[in-house]
Amino acid sequence: MSNVVFYFSGTGNCLKVAKTIVDKLGNGKIISMAKQDKFTLNEQHDSIGFVYPVYFLGLPKKVIEFIENLSIANKENCYFYSIATYGSSPGNAVYQIYELLLKGQNIKLNYGQKLQMFPNNVNSYDMKEKVTEITKKSNERLLPIITSIKNKENNKISGMTKVFSFLNKWFLRKVSTMDKGYNVNDDCTGCGLCKKVCPGKNIEMENKKPKFKHYCEQCVACIQFCPQKAINYKNVTQKRRRYIHPEIDHKEFIDASNS
Repeated sequence: MSNVVFYFSGTGNCLKVAKTIVDKLGNGKIISMAKQDKFTLNEQHDSIGFVYPVYFLGLPKKVIEFIENLSIANKENCYFYSIATYGSSPGNAVYQIYELLLKGQNIKLNYGQKLQMFPNNVNSYDMKEKVTEITKKSNERLLPIITSIKNKENNKISGMTKVFSFLNKWFLRKVSTMDKGYNVNDDCTGCGLCKKVCPGKNIEMENKKPKFKHYCEQCVACIQFCPQKAINYKNVTQKRRRYIHPEIDHKEFIDASNS
């Protein structure tokens, strides 16, 4: 039987994790959670994983919507796990997906883990310069997690922190229209890369400029991938560094997102 890893990514971090898991487990595939429609998994699988970033102390909106619309036909004897990647705090993201799968899908998560990776919320802070060093550490932290998944270990997933839950619910109510703070300067060449990398399908090109449609996820892929640094958030990101996982390029990111 094969292994499936569902992932959501804005900068390539979770794509890198999903690829590494499939490589180490063998006989598997990755599937993007950025899909718009309901997704049905009919085949029997040995393991099914969910890899996603932490947004504002919880799950991204797109991940919630994907799992709510996910149909898994053969759950028996399947091992379910999740990995929440985070920069500063994992918040409630592990327990939140445990609860979502149990209540909505009648799936009990066997194993839930968190993985600290390169912090990259460019809208909130200027990112660190030590990309190579931090990436190396996150790669090393991932290996024992994969060993636990290979061994089909179970762990206890702790409950929800009310303050984190309140803040994440506030974020989920506001996130779709947070793109109102985005602007495009005259350096834009109309290449359309921002549209291609946007996992929320939130961008259309109008007169060779990106237009934001208020389906935003705040993944900041449009800002991070823009080769001209032409897309910015309010007046705060213009001079800040950009980040894409050093082992993921834009073509692979786009191809994987459409798989």
